[in-house]
Amino acid sequence: MNILLTNDDGFSSDGLSILKRYFENKKEHNIFIVAPDTEKSGYSHSITFTELIKVVKHYDNNWIVRGTPADCVNLALLGMIDEKIDLLISGINHGPNMGRDTLYSGTVGAARQGAFFNVPSIALSLNTWSGDKTGEHFDNIFPFFDNYFDLLLKHINVDFVFNINFPNVSYKDIKGIKNTIPYPYEHYNDDLFLLNGDHLGKYYGIKWRHKFVEENIRFDASAVKNGFISVSALKILPEGLDLDIKF
Repeated sequence: MNILLTNDDGFSSDGLSILKRYFENKKEHNIFIVAPDTEKSGYSHSITFTELIKVVKHYDNNWIVRGTPADCVNLALLGMIDEKIDLLISGINHGPNMGRDTLYSGTVGAARQGAFFNVPSIALSLNTWSGDKTGEHFDNIFPFFDNYFDLLLKHINVDFVFNINFPNVSYKDIKGIKNTIPYPYEHYNDDLFLLNGDHLGKYYGIKWRHKFVEENIRFDASAVKNGFISVSALKILPEGLDLDIKF
């Protein structure tokens, strides 16, 4: 199987290295990596079409791209890789992608772009952030894929992407796997702050504050909070509403 790996944390991220190591140890797979040269978190499904996209480095089926996660997928699937790609995996993201954040996520955006090319696609994220004192359990991917990779391939199709979030605990402490839907009730209490640079101008920043408030194991955020792996099937295109409006 030809597998394309990408992410939004950048080519040198730990999560991508873990994925690469896992699948390269599986001799039956050919691994291709096309990833951004720097972190592109929050780029969602952004694509570049008003300027050229530079490939910073290329070696041994690895391409480092000065572009967005979706750009990386576009380049790979439009012909930069000669082989036909059978599966795209985006991640493992450093930090969760759940609820409404799936709309902002470059990790999910890259997977969605793969599905646009009729390539089955999976987004992977770990519920941790930099400085987390409990460590980062990226290696949970090993037993999960050992046990469930074939099952995922059996059920995925190009009408949706699997968005999978891991709790940041050792695999032996994971309580199980839940089929979930994105948490719809997030509360965003973001703060705007100002840095006044005098003659250099004013700079605004946003301190991100949002939380999940309702406990329902059916939702991705609640499942992960309670120690489960969350697997959500995200539709590629929303179904239209047939409204009876008289114009």
